[in-house]
Amino acid sequence: MSSDLLERLRAIAGPEHVLTGDAAGEFTHDATFMEHDLLAVVRPAGTDEVAAAVAACAETGTPVVARGSGTSLVGGPVPLAGGVVVSLDRLTGLEVDVANTVAVAGAGVITRQLDEAANAHGLMYPPDPASVELSTIGGNVACNSGGLRCVKYGVTADYVVGLTVVLADGQVLRLGGRLRKRSSGYRLMQLFIGSEGTLGIVTEVVVKLVPLPRHQATAMVGFRSVEAAGAAVSRMLAAGHLPAAVELLDRATLELVREKLPPGFEPDLAAVLIVEQDGNDEEFVQLELMRMVELLDGVGDRIAQSSLERERLWDARRTFGKVLMAMPHNFFAEDVAVPIGAIPEMARRIERLAAETGLRIVTVGHVGDGNLHPTLLFDEGQRHLVSGAAARIFRDAIELGGTISAEHGLGALKRDHAEAEHGSLAMGMMRQLKGMLDPAGILNPHKVLPERPPDDEFLNRIPGFLQPAPSGRGRSQEGV
Repeated sequence: MSSDLLERLRAIAGPEHVLTGDAAGEFTHDATFMEHDLLAVVRPAGTDEVAAAVAACAETGTPVVARGSGTSLVGGPVPLAGGVVVSLDRLTGLEVDVANTVAVAGAGVITRQLDEAANAHGLMYPPDPASVELSTIGGNVACNSGGLRCVKYGVTADYVVGLTVVLADGQVLRLGGRLRKRSSGYRLMQLFIGSEGTLGIVTEVVVKLVPLPRHQATAMVGFRSVEAAGAAVSRMLAAGHLPAAVELLDRATLELVREKLPPGFEPDLAAVLIVEQDGNDEEFVQLELMRMVELLDGVGDRIAQSSLERERLWDARRTFGKVLMAMPHNFFAEDVAVPIGAIPEMARRIERLAAETGLRIVTVGHVGDGNLHPTLLFDEGQRHLVSGAAARIFRDAIELGGTISAEHGLGALKRDHAEAEHGSLAMGMMRQLKGMLDPAGILNPHKVLPERPPDDEFLNRIPGFLQPAPSGRGRSQEGV
């Protein structure tokens, strides 16, 4: 049966766009330690070919996993049930519709390219995950990605106004369009945003665009504790100020990126906030930034005096993952969010966890919306501690009214902890939706929905964590 399916896929996409064996190796994993063998990779050229490939797989009961650029940090596109990976990398059509201030993009369009195309018309696509240079708009929709500008501009779901989705049987569902408002019928689009390819495969997206601000002003503000930084953010927002971005880097992170930071900061700072405002009136933008810096009331601040200095500040934040990759340490990055007022307490709990386990935990975060990325650094002798520590971070976030995944999704790594956050009734409804839209369960199996009760050993049970991956490949943390 597999040989017949392969022949059908070759007829659909062309023999050169069906990969097997060693040629498919890059599609067996994402940016985590997880990987799994597969039957084949098919690279369709458009929605019709995606639909035909999915229909062929549905007829044979073959699992189907959609894939963008593979930057997932939760095992999202790893083909855990084998089967066929549908790579969307050839779906790169892009139109900026200036009259309607929207863009129409194939699922394989790189997020940065979408934003740059909008910029050329004086417009902007605001969601900007740290992997913006690599991630695709289809992957962003699948995970409801966020980014540095979310505090002011919102996440992916806030911009999607149209979707083309291939369903589990190969039917093509078109939702929304180039309009900004609609109040007729259920909001079916929202079901697919953040569903991680388990309900359907998004092949085309219509996103709204906003005017591109002409001016930015950026500052770095230092603090004696992470808790003080978190409290300062809450105070600033409560006072009515809405920055374009506000990012936290703790002391351990500062040590990692020190060479990329401007001189003049005390080495004993426990944390810094990078805060930015944007707008079309340069004087107002500068004044607003100064007001925010005053409200933050740190122990030291630095206003970027040039675009070069501003870019250097953001380069330090955006290249955090690359700095980690240059180190000999092993690491595991998390993605939790809590209510903004709970940031100080979450920071205390992370510090307590580090002290009790001996693990080095470095934390960056989009603190304007409560999103923290504690990254656990460990040597091989500490690897057995990581799973329990990660589970404890999950529990702490939930206890404080938060989430175990703010922008990375659940994938396979976090799926078993989802019910602790959402409750059995909500998870039951999610299972019903899955059963209705994908009754044979072929779309991205073993993702999102829990398969066993959560515990402290969840990472240790996943092949590849306690032992190196068979390929010996390295890991990427581009999405941190």
